[in-house]
Amino acid sequence: MVKKNKHGSIFKKLREERGYKLKDVAGDVISTRTLTRFEADETSLSIAIFEKLLENCGILPLDYLVYYNDNIEPESTEYLRRLQSYLQSGSESKLVIECKKELKKRDIEFSKRLDILTVIRAISWKEDSELFLENRRLIMEKIETTNKLGWDDIGGLQILISGASREDFTIDYIDRIIDECLHNISTINYLSKYLNIKYCDLLIVSLAYLSRNGHYSLAEKRCKDAIKLFERCTSLLGIEGFHDTANCILAIIYLRQNKIEGVELANKVLKYENMIVEITDDPYVIGTVDFNYKRLCKVNKTGIDFEF
Repeated sequence: MVKKNKHGSIFKKLREERGYKLKDVAGDVISTRTLTRFEADETSLSIAIFEKLLENCGILPLDYLVYYNDNIEPESTEYLRRLQSYLQSGSESKLVIECKKELKKRDIEFSKRLDILTVIRAISWKEDSELFLENRRLIMEKIETTNKLGWDDIGGLQILISGASREDFTIDYIDRIIDECLHNISTINYLSKYLNIKYCDLLIVSLAYLSRNGHYSLAEKRCKDAIKLFERCTSLLGIEGFHDTANCILAIIYLRQNKIEGVELANKVLKYENMIVEITDDPYVIGTVDFNYKRLCKVNKTGIDFEF
């Protein structure tokens, strides 16, 4: 089933909010009749023409995309909201039934497949493994046939790698993903800042995968690559958090090998995080510090206590 394009009606809403008349926006670009049909979602326009209409409204393409995403309500958004309500209420059986019902459909949006993967992993559901493993396989198949990772592809890989065991991915595959992250985190284009965050999240879970599965030499090298990149990306949104997390993973890598450098780096990480707690008194930050302290203690077999 072909989905109806909503760009026209959303453009109309934005045009009217900005106080522009139909004929003024149409100008000599298109006829008012064609613009009326477009705003009724009855026809589509070329990108070149649409860009000129945006220009006639004094709207930058980025501003339009932000407005569009604020005003569109995809079916997948409502579906995820329903899954989350089941998850929050503890209705695991209803959640699973909803997921199984969706997976048995012929055509499923990729974003819905990711939603199902996320919630099934959240409840650690072990039954109906064949159906849910097939969903995972199809997600990987789609990602692997993509030459350039998009928003959903990055999110899908982040979910898959975050809970993966050594058998799920080869070390070469993870290293290739890390390399792609390092090369696609922009240090100059501020318009890419939100995609940068997705790449940073994927980079962090990939580094953690290497550490968790004992690939210490490569994990140490790639952590240092990431830390150098973060130190250059001073304008990157959330840079302090990513830099801190990469250092924490590197400390864990050292500690798992009983290296004294792990204690020294862990002390720096914990000292920095406690300073942030003192400044912000943010409950989320407090929880993060407590979590990091416990996992650092868990892998510390050096016999040297942390001092921070």
